[in-house]
Amino acid sequence: MPASDVSFAGVLLAAILLLPGAAPGQDLAAHTAGIWSIGDAPGMKRWLVIHDPDAAKTTGIYHIEVIGRKHGDPAWQITRLVPHMAITEKALQESIVEPLDTGAVYPESFMDAYASWRAQNNGAGGSVCEQSVTQCMQSPSGAADNEK
Repeated sequence: MPASDVSFAGVLLAAILLLPGAAPGQDLAAHTAGIWSIGDAPGMKRWLVIHDPDAAKTTGIYHIEVIGRKHGDPAWQITRLVPHMAITEKALQESIVEPLDTGAVYPESFMDAYASWRAQNNGAGGSVCEQSVTQCMQSPSGAADNEK
C-alpha cells in the first residue's frame, strides 16, 4: 500500500473515532453512572447525564440534561446548557462519545424542566429529540427545554 494510502487511512480512522457519536452500540444501561461525553465545544467540555434510565427501557425515551464547563474552570463551576431534553435511544446512541465516571450534578434544575416538559400537550409531554443532542440544542423546535 502506498504511503499516501496509509496516511489517508490513518486520518480517516482518527476522524471517525473523534466524531461525536463515535461510540455506536455502547450499552447505555451497562454504564450505571449515566454520564456520557458528547464532545467538546470551543473552550468548553460538554457531557450529558441520563436521569431514570430504567423508565427509558420501557418508554424508549431518555430524559437527559446537558452540562458544560469552560476549560480551566474548577470542577464545581458548571453551566446547565440544557436542563432537560427528551431524546430517542437511537439519537442518544448517535450523540455519545465515551462514558464518564464523574460529572453528576444536583437534579433540581432537571426536575423543574422535566415537570414543565411533562405538562406540555395536556400532560402528554413535549417534543422528543430524534437527532443528535447537539443538533437538538440548536433547534428552534423546542426539543431542548432551555427555559431554565
